[in-house]
Amino acid sequence: MKSKFSKPFTQQEPIAEDAVQRAVRVLQSGRLHRYNTFGDEIGEVAALEKEYAAYQGVDYCLATTSGGTAMQIALRALGVRPDDPVLTNAFTLAPVPGAVAAVGASPIFIETTAELTLDISDLEKKIETSGARVLMLSHMRGHMAAMEELCALLEDHKVELIEDCAHTMGASWNGVKSGNFGRMACFSTQTYKHINSGEGGFLTTNDPDMMAKATILSGSYMLFEKHEARPAMSSFESARFEMPNCSSRMDN
Repeated sequence: MKSKFSKPFTQQEPIAEDAVQRAVRVLQSGRLHRYNTFGDEIGEVAALEKEYAAYQGVDYCLATTSGGTAMQIALRALGVRPDDPVLTNAFTLAPVPGAVAAVGASPIFIETTAELTLDISDLEKKIETSGARVLMLSHMRGHMAAMEELCALLEDHKVELIEDCAHTMGASWNGVKSGNFGRMACFSTQTYKHINSGEGGFLTTNDPDMMAKATILSGSYMLFEKHEARPAMSSFESARFEMPNCSSRMDN
């Protein structure tokens, strides 16, 4: 017998009492800013990044103000410039093409199959006609495309993949977690998502150069050593002089 979800999607469960008390302790400390730590103290956001990287099975994680800002940061870290074409789903939500527009690039929309996944045949046509070198793939409403086929196509055409996993945190395709297929992945912790922080997001990657750039972009001004899920300090040598500060930090 099939079960039917009957609860309202827009009304969340109460925050657990121990989590409420943890939040109260942060408020009572007055130290809400992620870098407002002393000595070897590890802040709440830094601890969260380390825990989420371990959960996701990746080397690096960055917490941001939203999934949308995580996508913007990922695009900038990859070197997307104004007027560059960026491939993305036609079936998605506004923050995805919004992130493309925020960096001045132009979205190239890919058709959707009857199964609500990205149409890989249309993707191949759009790669060839647009010359785009980045795909922002949205696993919309939890529907993942045939990832082996998609990744093989992108590799053949030298197209970089950023995954929007706002709807697939914890999901997997043939044993590989969503977010672990591309160069970078972006997650949302907005109130309707799997983790509810009101607003918030994560960016994950195994690429030390991408994470160094993303960390500076998120708003780290010479305090990147306070990140627990970061690459070696040597990765920041050039990034700190090249990347703008976009002030997109999650707070404690």
